[in-house]
Amino acid sequence: MQRRWHVIRQPMKKLFALILWTAALAPFTAQSQQQPGTLAGFLSGQGLAGVKLERRFENHLFVPVSINNKHAALMIDTGAPVTIIDKNSAGTFGLNVESTTINVGRVFGTRWEHYGVSMAKSIAMGNCVVTNVPVALADTSDMNPDAPSPAIGSHISTVNRLPHLNGLLGAREMSKFGMIIDCARQMLYINPNGPSTAVSQSMASLLSGRGFTRIPMRRNSTNHLEVPAALNGHPTRMIVDTGAAVTTVDRMVASQAGVGISGTRFVEDAGEGRVERLGTGDVRELKIGDFTIPKATLSVVNVSGTMLHAKSAEESNSGLIGAEYLAWNFAVIDVGGMALYLRHPDSR
Repeated sequence: MQRRWHVIRQPMKKLFALILWTAALAPFTAQSQQQPGTLAGFLSGQGLAGVKLERRFENHLFVPVSINNKHAALMIDTGAPVTIIDKNSAGTFGLNVESTTINVGRVFGTRWEHYGVSMAKSIAMGNCVVTNVPVALADTSDMNPDAPSPAIGSHISTVNRLPHLNGLLGAREMSKFGMIIDCARQMLYINPNGPSTAVSQSMASLLSGRGFTRIPMRRNSTNHLEVPAALNGHPTRMIVDTGAAVTTVDRMVASQAGVGISGTRFVEDAGEGRVERLGTGDVRELKIGDFTIPKATLSVVNVSGTMLHAKSAEESNSGLIGAEYLAWNFAVIDVGGMALYLRHPDSR
């Protein structure tokens, strides 16, 4: 149940101005998504409920929800092993919090803060309602740097205020309810009957015919979703993380793979009074499974050893595949079927 999150603050947003391309992606209309032959039309025919996602300026996808009949918004975060609710909102949602001794994790290491746990009686997304959802509670206020007060709801209209996020929808619930994420078209699909092998197999055939490459995912011992990868031919693994605004690799792993690293003057809050200096890396070839991304530019930091190495050498990985490359390459993430699908922008 170890967790990390990292917020790309203003200096980093300037450094990675390219993420604004993703934030500016035009959403498809609901009508076009239901046309026969589309992914949306196929999944609708299989009984899955579709929910429109929204994207914040910081490049985070989120879904408007209702938690125990109170309006809220949750970030779509495949990098979070479990669903997390901001502990500052616990009272608003009527959540009774039980303390634990499990520390909250993040990309730079484990924080001193402990998780709380509770049970949400209901979480409604679009026309779908899931009940009796176990959630963790922790301080997620750093996701709302412009609005530190515990505001509620995804559509509070205040000058210069980003949509307020009340927590994270994590991989455990995505898997349990057979969720599928279309990152480019900003859609979340929910199977009320849970994961379906038949749906996953039929979708694989559909996407293959449209030029997508299937990459198998696995869940490691810390319950993160991983895929095989390679940096300049150097084999590794990476966590599929829709909650990361940009793709990030560990500095030492990048150096070993011959990645050209440039320093920057920017830093990121690493917790407990520490700061982490940021860099950029130019990769000649980033491979994700059998999918190749030439000349990739990545964020380079000193990633937590706990996240990098999990509990065995076989689980050693180099970092996170973030939202920008997922959106640019039309990622479809079948969490229930444990598969990532990618397609190059020029594919037909």
